[in-house]
Amino acid sequence: MRTFHTSALVFSLSFLSLIISGCGGFSNPVEKLQKELAQEKEYAIILNDMRVQGNFVSSYYHQYRIDKGEIKNIRPFVEVSETYYKKNQPFLGMALAAKTPDGKVTTTPFPNGYQYVGNSQYGQWRQNDRGGSMWEFYGKYMLMSQVMNWAGFGMSRNHYGSYNNSRMSGQPFFGANKQYGTNGSVTKKQKPNFYNRRAAQKVRSQSRFRNRVSQRMGRSKSSFRSRGMRFGK
Repeated sequence: MRTFHTSALVFSLSFLSLIISGCGGFSNPVEKLQKELAQEKEYAIILNDMRVQGNFVSSYYHQYRIDKGEIKNIRPFVEVSETYYKKNQPFLGMALAAKTPDGKVTTTPFPNGYQYVGNSQYGQWRQNDRGGSMWEFYGKYMLMSQVMNWAGFGMSRNHYGSYNNSRMSGQPFFGANKQYGTNGSVTKKQKPNFYNRRAAQKVRSQSRFRNRVSQRMGRSKSSFRSRGMRFGK
């Protein structure tokens, strides 16, 4: 009997240790990627996708896209902590960290591509028909707007000024009309799979909740009928 209790105690402690190490054993994935990319002239680490898996115990995953100028590379999903997932939940499709060609590094989330605006190496400001200024990439860099999912969306000088103000204050920037990030209209058009998956997950969660409520109510009614029958006797 003593041997049984000792073995059970050892198993319980081992299981508890595994849970504790699992909860706190996640490294910062963006910092890890930054170290990997430290020798690159420029880069942007973009939160390309997110997902939550599991019913009883949830696991959290990020997928990153690494952009180096016009070259992009989507990495496999990696598991992240719940805290890190929730911290970055508003930033789907945005750059979580970037290094500009002049060597400046930022870890304040922003819509990818903004780091090239205002840099005369990549383009110039042109006056539009309304008398305002719009950013235009040089011919050899025109593909950047497509790589960065800018198709159909321009960049005004006023818009860029708002971005600069947010960057200087260390605040995430979601666009002049909040069109970027997880709740942004642009992101919803660009990443329908994420939103379809999230909606399906919500439906499953609500269905499980209704089933649990129904089962509990069924047990309660059964218990009540049983007590009633005993009372009648």
